[in-house]
Amino acid sequence: MPTYGEETFKESNVNYLNKDFVSLKQSLMNYAQSYFPNTYKDFNETSPGMMLLEMNAYVGDVLSFYIDQQYREMLLPLAEERRNIINMARMFGYKVKPIVPAFVDLTFTSEVNALSTNRSKVDYSDGGIWNPGIEIVSNTDSEIIFTTLEHADFTITGSNDTNTIGSTNSSELASTYTLSRTVKAVSATEKTLSFQIGAPEKFKTITLPDTNVIDIISCVDSNGNDWYEVDFLAQDKVPISVHYTDDVNRTSAYGDAGGLMSTTAVPFSLSYVETTKRFTRETNLDNTTSLVFGNGILKDGQIVDGSYIDLEQIGVVIPGQTNDLNEAINPLLGNEYSTLGETPNNITLTIKYRIGGGIASNVPVGDLTSTPDATADGGNINATFTSVNNATAARGGKNEEDTIEIKEKAKAFFSTQNRCVTKEDYEARILNIPGKYGNIAKVYVSRAGETDLLTSPEAQTYAEGLSELNYALSGPLDSRLKEDGILHRNAEDLVAGEINLNQMLNSISTTYDYLQDAKTAYTEKIAPVGPNLYSLSSIDIYVLAYNNAKHLVGNPLFTNNSIPSTLTSNILNYLDNFRIMTDSLTINNGYIINFGVIFDIIAEKYADKQQVKFNCIQKIKDYFRIEKMQFNQPINKSQLEFELMGVEGVRSIGHVTITQKDDYFYELYQPGQEIPSDATLPNSTYTYSKVGNNFADASLDENGGQGTSGYGYKYNFKNNLSDDGTIILPAHSDTPAVFELKNPNQNIQGRVR
Repeated sequence: MPTYGEETFKESNVNYLNKDFVSLKQSLMNYAQSYFPNTYKDFNETSPGMMLLEMNAYVGDVLSFYIDQQYREMLLPLAEERRNIINMARMFGYKVKPIVPAFVDLTFTSEVNALSTNRSKVDYSDGGIWNPGIEIVSNTDSEIIFTTLEHADFTITGSNDTNTIGSTNSSELASTYTLSRTVKAVSATEKTLSFQIGAPEKFKTITLPDTNVIDIISCVDSNGNDWYEVDFLAQDKVPISVHYTDDVNRTSAYGDAGGLMSTTAVPFSLSYVETTKRFTRETNLDNTTSLVFGNGILKDGQIVDGSYIDLEQIGVVIPGQTNDLNEAINPLLGNEYSTLGETPNNITLTIKYRIGGGIASNVPVGDLTSTPDATADGGNINATFTSVNNATAARGGKNEEDTIEIKEKAKAFFSTQNRCVTKEDYEARILNIPGKYGNIAKVYVSRAGETDLLTSPEAQTYAEGLSELNYALSGPLDSRLKEDGILHRNAEDLVAGEINLNQMLNSISTTYDYLQDAKTAYTEKIAPVGPNLYSLSSIDIYVLAYNNAKHLVGNPLFTNNSIPSTLTSNILNYLDNFRIMTDSLTINNGYIINFGVIFDIIAEKYADKQQVKFNCIQKIKDYFRIEKMQFNQPINKSQLEFELMGVEGVRSIGHVTITQKDDYFYELYQPGQEIPSDATLPNSTYTYSKVGNNFADASLDENGGQGTSGYGYKYNFKNNLSDDGTIILPAHSDTPAVFELKNPNQNIQGRVR
């Protein structure tokens, strides 16, 4: 067999960088002259040979263009065709919106009776509850309709709601109150369509005939089953929101499932369910919307039709085994082997969705005033709306996203990674939890130290309590609780039922010694430790909420002034979708430090002292607005004094004192200087009672045992001044706190000279 070497072949002089028509033509001419010098010599522009060369150069130029263009269209920053940009955005997980709706805050008012036993209070039981879906028509354009997204609930109150006297009786006492509730609305109308589904199809697709579909409200089959929208078909956990009026375990927005009440309303509870009935939503090039369902048919968790299993999982085996797996390897497929969700078959699907939006939906202030004739769905069903208005303009509405917007939003969506890693990630997620799950005002996140459950003193105390309780009851509880290493599943089951156990022990006569011993074991060793024992926290999250007066709420020692358990549960369930698997979270009440402000101002001779005083008080109110105050934020006294110096008519500042009343004199007298016996403290601030010769450090007693009822923790402002006396340092990181000027009308006072 002959051998071939490099010398056997002629070296080609083909230039692979030539891509345009002129360069390709010249390369073909050079090639012909080099390799066919005696075969063809007529390179005149009008010759037949040159025609063939130019036709080949033309084809090469076109092919080169398409190759370059196709490559460009594969790169998101360079792509130009809309369909390619949309497909790449989908690859990054970003859903392109066919149109962007406008959002607006609507203020509804309703007349509610005063409480018959106390005319100064509102009888909230007389208020109505309206479900989402109320339509308000624009005054300027009847084609523009806004639909409410939240409940208009007049049976509860919130920090942004207002109540005014509506009418009075003959005794000049309030007969009715006009209540206002702010509800978010979107520029859209609701539509409902039904689709008859026959034989099953893999990845069944249903296309809605309407354009500009902004969201899918619900999808229910003829058997009454809900189908849930997911981001991708491999997602088997979907969030479920339940309004308190639909929750059999909750009778009030202020109460949790255990019956404990709070001053903070939590209208919705958040939980996650695993379901195979799911679909994804896709936007088509013609701005219509399609619903794409799964590839399998499941009934009670079992595959009914094997032709719809995930074929990619067939034949996957574990090394050392000869049989195929019964479980899917792919972790994204959830617990049910083989499917990416069910595909509907032989049923009718009823789909409710919203359409609307666009730049024209950005209506001005006062454009949405047509009072709807809507019937209340709960509470007092005879209640009616008295008015509706939009105090702010509708914002955010625009037409379909252009290609540049899609590119930028897709890149931003991909970079976020949809997870919580840093401290800032957690804080941002918590603050952005939808308001219907609870009103989070402030949040602070810190890394906690790990604890060994089985060796910690708390665990030992808890184990002793369980052992004593088991012994006292001598049999009713699982005897395995007596074993060494008591902290196993039996103990966890007991923890889960502690409330019921406590109720049981309280309801039974205590005349029996063994029951009394059981109560002692429970109350002294189990109950105090139980709530924290199994929280092996790696991350501590401190939160504060607003009550209906927009005061901070957070006090672990008093149930009705602490963060509601429903809210903490919502936060944990919400974060569970974003946290790293190794992160264990604990939600704690933050600390609140209330204070008063006392000032002494010297005014200009020409100035109206009363007006100067009023302006100074207003400036202090603005400086300490609760929206500005955050966890571990210091108080800059020098900045406050600078702000006061800017008030018209202020000549100089005698002093500005941040105080909890007992330390008021630290700015007026030098250390060791005797305070005059006739010196009096201001009446408008508040004080803490003394424990011996020391001021109380604990949380306040609502009965007045440790401070004025309703105020926060004791704080030594004098000892926490910076060296130059200009900055009040924040509380220790172990007790993250927020400074709050709770009642500025009472807790700010001063004089102008």
